[in-house]
Amino acid sequence: MYLDEGLTVTEISRELGISRQTIYRWINEGELDRDLEEVRYGPRPPVPTKLDPYKAIVRERLEEYPELTAVRRLAEIRAAGYPGGYTQLREYVRKVRPRPPADPLVRFETDPGVQGQVDFAHFRFP
Repeated sequence: MYLDEGLTVTEISRELGISRQTIYRWINEGELDRDLEEVRYGPRPPVPTKLDPYKAIVRERLEEYPELTAVRRLAEIRAAGYPGGYTQLREYVRKVRPRPPADPLVRFETDPGVQGQVDFAHFRFP
């Protein structure tokens, strides 16, 4: 059906939201005209991590001391029994650390004729 319309495998996979390898497999098995309502992929459910039981401790410490590093937080939750590694903690801290408000932009303006812009490009005139 899709191939008869002149669509490429890439175009079919984009339209259906599935892998090109799946389309190739369906073509080889003769199943390209199957019911495609059941094929829609969705987001995967979150996988539990070793950090999950300690996230509340990390959030509380971030609220109290937002400038402390993830290395310091790792030492604190290791004392509480955290068996995991640094990378999971660092990514989580990066996600939940409160961001300070951006500094306001301070414009620097001078009166006309007080300051000039210099361009070090070479120009040749005829």
